[in-house]
Amino acid sequence: MLNIQAAKDTQRQEELGRLAIRITEEMAFPPTEWEANVLADVLKLPRIVVVRPPNEELLAADMVHNECHANCHAQAANDLDGLSRHVTGWLIDASDLILHSVVNYGGQWLCLTPQLAETASKFLFIPDPFIEWRETSDGTGREAFRNGRALPTALRKYPDDHIRMRDEFHRLMASGMSAFDARGLVDATLGVEFRKKKPI
Repeated sequence: MLNIQAAKDTQRQEELGRLAIRITEEMAFPPTEWEANVLADVLKLPRIVVVRPPNEELLAADMVHNECHANCHAQAANDLDGLSRHVTGWLIDASDLILHSVVNYGGQWLCLTPQLAETASKFLFIPDPFIEWRETSDGTGREAFRNGRALPTALRKYPDDHIRMRDEFHRLMASGMSAFDARGLVDATLGVEFRKKKPI
């Protein structure tokens, strides 16, 4: 029994490590005036509270970890009663706005995406009516655009800090540390400093 639990713990750490690599890279793109302007525009839009059902319920409904856009698109497309509306916008995460999709189900705002890490059951969200989805040029997926420009995965108040954290994460992994442990150490050092900054 202990061996089974140890294997599960190892598998979970590996999954979280892969997620850490992906998120660290996605959040460390070069800052631009365009990003700062869009951030300022989005912050003028109304905010709502979204509820996230328990992970077990979402997984039982065949929702996929960290695939919010696909989950919500599938829910809206397969809802025979037409009560589900896929809404894309921005999840407020301290000083960052994370591109995210939720569903308005008959007037109730729901996040349908199970999370690997523990997260709050409610969060603030900014629906963005200027976001549209387009087919990718190779026809294999869909991509979010705002006013004709492809969107990054986040809008950041402090982009230089994300780049510093990415560089330190790479340095730790190059020294032989696992992605899971490197992310934990970055979070406990540079991450602590980052979270002291004024949020959105």
